[in-house]
Amino acid sequence: MGEEAKRLAELKQFLERRIEELRRELEALEEISRLVDAALSSASFVRASELAARPQAPPAQPQRKTEAPPRQEAPLSEAVVTSRSTGEKLARVVVYPSRIEIVFLREFSASTPPFESFFVRKVLEGFKRRDEDLIVRGEKSPGEGFDYQIEEDGGVLRRILITNYGEKKVVDEIKSTLRWTLEKMVESERA
Repeated sequence: MGEEAKRLAELKQFLERRIEELRRELEALEEISRLVDAALSSASFVRASELAARPQAPPAQPQRKTEAPPRQEAPLSEAVVTSRSTGEKLARVVVYPSRIEIVFLREFSASTPPFESFFVRKVLEGFKRRDEDLIVRGEKSPGEGFDYQIEEDGGVLRRILITNYGEKKVVDEIKSTLRWTLEKMVESERA
């Protein structure tokens, strides 16, 4: 009976951790939904749920991906992601016609949650999978799909280069989810 009780206690701990992870993920998704709604309402005064119900024009075709994006491109926009609680500068996001560059202004470990579990797997991989589906259906050409590269130095995040991002709403979602992710990473490192 002792071994069985021990195993049940381990399973209970696992369940509690998993429930907490899912609760945090749900909070993140709800926050993103609110941010997207706010961005859409400021741009069009229509909630995302209403906008999704409308027929949409096909997305603008992004520029074809090149092996090395030209460095002489003029940026379309530049923003610094700052912590809402401390005002600390966390990253710089520079948007070019063919790419987005995210440069980290603070040292973050790539293994700090929720970077990999949320920002990489849910956000970046989500855009990549969406474009891969469009390529399979013939709605995009190979080489036009969303792609990204994460640059690290000894496990410390240095830069993310995103190519073929497509629409402005993708840029807005990346910025808002990046802010949330980095703020959660700062909280996680303090704990």
